[in-house]
Amino acid sequence: MSLIPSLPSSHSRSLAAVGLAQDLPPIRRTVEGTIDYDWYLGSARRARADAYRSLFRAIGAAFAAWKKSIRDRRARKRALAELLGLDDRTLRDMGVNRAGVYFAVDHGREDTPTPANANESPSRSPRVA
Repeated sequence: MSLIPSLPSSHSRSLAAVGLAQDLPPIRRTVEGTIDYDWYLGSARRARADAYRSLFRAIGAAFAAWKKSIRDRRARKRALAELLGLDDRTLRDMGVNRAGVYFAVDHGREDTPTPANANESPSRSPRVA
C-alpha cells in the first residue's frame, strides 16, 4: 500500500513529471502495521551527520589550503629578503643577478647542472686486477 495516490489514466502528467518516481520503495512498517518513524528518523540523522561531516571536511581542507598559502608566502618573503641582503659579488658567484633573484625564488635555477654522479655506464668496461 502506497501513500502516493495513483493518477487517473486520462491524466497526461506522470509521477516522474511531478518529481515522484514510480519505483519508490514501499513504506517501512512496524510489526503492528504502523509506519516505522524511528527507522526514518535514524536514516535522516545519518544523512544529516554525513552532510555535516562532508561540510566540515570541506571547511578543514579550505583552512589547510589557506594556511599553506600563508606559509608559502612567508617562506618566499624570507628567501627574497635573504638573497636581496647579499652583496652583488656573492650573487654573481651563485649565478644570479639582482633582477634574477625574484625569478630564482619563484622558479628555481634556469640552468640546472647535471649531477656529479649521473650513474651512467662507463664507456669502457673496468679492468679487474
